[in-house]
This record gives sequence, structure tokens and C-alpha cells, in this order.
Amino acid sequence: MSNQKPIISIVGTTGVGKSQFSIDLAEAIDGEIINADSMQVYQRLDQITNKHPMEDRKGVPHHVMDYVSWDDEDYHIHKFSADARRAIDEIHARGKVPIVIGGTHYYLQTLLFNNKTIDGSKTEKKELTEEEVRVLDGPVDVLFRKLREVDPVISKKFHPLDHRKLRRALEIYYTTGEKPSEIYHEQKLDELESSSLKYNTLFFWVYCDPDVLNERVDARVDKMMESGAIDEIKEMYEFYNDKKHACTSGIWQVIGFKEFLPWLENNQEDRKQFDEGVERMKTRTRQYAKYQVKWIKKSLITELDKESAFDYVNGGKLYILNATDLTVWHEKVDDIGIQITKNFLSNGANGVTFPQAPPDLEDFFKTKSAAQSNRTLESQENWKHYTCDICKDKQGNALVAVGDHSWNVHIKSKRHKRNEEGIRKRKHNQEILRLKQLKEQEESQAV
Repeated sequence: MSNQKPIISIVGTTGVGKSQFSIDLAEAIDGEIINADSMQVYQRLDQITNKHPMEDRKGVPHHVMDYVSWDDEDYHIHKFSADARRAIDEIHARGKVPIVIGGTHYYLQTLLFNNKTIDGSKTEKKELTEEEVRVLDGPVDVLFRKLREVDPVISKKFHPLDHRKLRRALEIYYTTGEKPSEIYHEQKLDELESSSLKYNTLFFWVYCDPDVLNERVDARVDKMMESGAIDEIKEMYEFYNDKKHACTSGIWQVIGFKEFLPWLENNQEDRKQFDEGVERMKTRTRQYAKYQVKWIKKSLITELDKESAFDYVNGGKLYILNATDLTVWHEKVDDIGIQITKNFLSNGANGVTFPQAPPDLEDFFKTKSAAQSNRTLESQENWKHYTCDICKDKQGNALVAVGDHSWNVHIKSKRHKRNEEGIRKRKHNQEILRLKQLKEQEESQAV
């Protein structure tokens, strides 16, 4: 049995039913809920941020939610982690069980795992200078160039357009004086010696078939529009105009604001632009759901697999609950999830007698390629940048892939092969034209 206090973590895509399961579970085990969604920390905007309706919470307390003002530019992942840890400690002190739920996976990582985000918390931090603030608030190419200058090793780990990670790494260097690459190396060594989990953690993945989920996501967006989301978007736009905010951080990253900007900026009268905004919102939400599943499969399952080396001393087993068919929700989600949790709380991670997945979803644990690709990406030897001479990124620059795995995926992609074929055809046509012109020239000289 673990010496750490227990905690339950519920992951899954947007729209899959995580909130409903968390309420049902909290009622069954006397738990309280910790929000780990980066948008739900902000005040109001209940519809657009998908906060669970107050009347459906059944009196279960929710923490780290609805408390950050829209213009708080200092709120960041480590502030969230500190607030969430404080709430967890208070819940434990009351003799209850914390249930962490949310789809922002880097929030979950920093809260539940040791060494999952590079921070300089062991070193006394200094205030930023005006010049350092100017660099951090600058464009992504400036961030990448500066990071490559001060820490060329860690700069290879990140994509040149990954604004958030580049900024964070550079901020660490400025505030601690330590190279992020050196901190990262120390963390990787620590992972080989002990469990990475901060708490005795039980994980649930509330799963839904992708085709069914897409239909639910679309219906959910339509319901949001009917339930007041458009009024929230208009309110955001007024605040956005008054303060002249950028859309690159904070609440402005919420799905549903940028998607409606063309309509908002055109007097909010063009029905076609409004409908296009709705479709963009649906598309972005579906894309985000795919990203969430990818993170669970390639990162979370891989990370938890490492816990087997320590005999799951701090938990770390993940159980998949199939929420595809809502007519059997209680049998396939609630009943199984509650029984697993009670086993875990009474007997520890190794005392749970239920399988980790229903038979039709067992393949998620059998696929080792995801784990291998993730470990390859984490290896410092594979932080090399590859530049494709024939493909462009969204900014029109030469496409950059980070690491062998990403590069191999790219060169095998339909996009790359299509561009290769286009170049081959152009060269072929140019050669034919050259030969034709040469022949015409020879014929004219013969005359």
C-alpha cells in the first residue's frame, strides 16, 4: 500500500461525460472535485467553457474553478498547480477524496506527476528586466532565436513555432539563471529511480467511439448556442475591444471566440458568417478531442506504463470506461467505475480485481509503438531539427520536423509525396519545354 494519500483522476475528451461521472463518483465515495481545465478557471462564461451546470452538481463542491479574472495576465500553469495542491490538501484534511477532472493535459501533468514541466522552483527566482519582458512578449521567431542563443541544446527539443514552450523555457532561464536543458537532464535521471506520481493515483479514461463523439460534439455546440453561448461571446468581444487583448493566451484561447471574430467584427449581422463561426467551432472542438485522445494514448499510457517497474507503489493504473452507448451508462461507466474506486481505496492499486479495459478496448494497452515513439521523442539524441525543402508550414516558411519520428512520419505523408510528385512533374515539363525550344532553335538555324 502507498504512503501517499489517494486521489482519483478522470481524463477523456470534451463532451464524453467526464463531469457526469465525476459527480456520480463523488456522491458514492464522499469526494470533492478539482477542476483541471485551463478555461474553466476563468470567471463566468459557463456555456462556452463547458462548466457543469450548478443544478446538476448535486451539491458536490468544485474547486479551482470560476475564480480568475479575464484580464489576469499573470495566471499560469504553476499558479494553477499551487492552487490545486492547496485544494487537494484541504480535501484530504477533511477526510474526503479529491477527484481531479479536466481536459487540459499539461495541467494534469504538472499537478499529478513529478518532473513533467521544467521549472526552476528549487532556485531563487529573480525579477525580469524590461528587455527580458520585451523578448518574452515578442514574436515566436525572436523567442526561438534567443533560446537557441542561450541554450542551444534545449532549443532543439521544441518546434520553432511552439510559442508557449519556447516562451516558458526562456522565462526559466531568465528567472533562474539555469539552462533549462540542465534542469531537464536532472529530471530524466530522477524518473529512473522512483515513481513519478505525487499522489496514490487511480486513473479513469471515459472513452467514446470517435464517430459517435463527433455527433455529440456537434449537438453540444448547437445546444450551447441555444443556451446563451452567443451572449457570452458578445460580452467577451466588448471586453476584448476595450482592452485590445491578443488572442494568444488566457481566456482568449477558448474555443468559440476566435471562431466568431469575423462575424463579431462585421456588426454581428451577417447570418452566413455566423453559421461559418458555428461550423468552425464544431471543427475546432472535434480537432481538440482528437488531440486529447492522442495525448492519452501516446503520453499518459506510456508514462503510467513506467509505474509497473515500481509495482504501482503510488497507483498509476488506468481503467477505460466505455461511454459510447449512453443507454447503458450506469452499467458500463458508473457501476464499474465506482466499484473499481472502492477496491482501490480499500486495497490499493494491486488490490483491484477488475480488468483495465473491456475486451473491445484492450488494444489500447497492447500497442507498444506509441510508447516507443514517445520514448524516442524524449531522448535528447532525437531533438534534431529537420527542414523540408519542398513543404511549407502555415506561415509559408519551410516546414520543420523535430526528431527522427516526426521526420519519418512527414516524409511518408500524402502531403509530402504529393509535393514531391508536383516537383517531378514540373521538372519533367520544364525538360520537355527545353528540348522543344532547343529543337526549334536548331531548325531555325538549319534554315
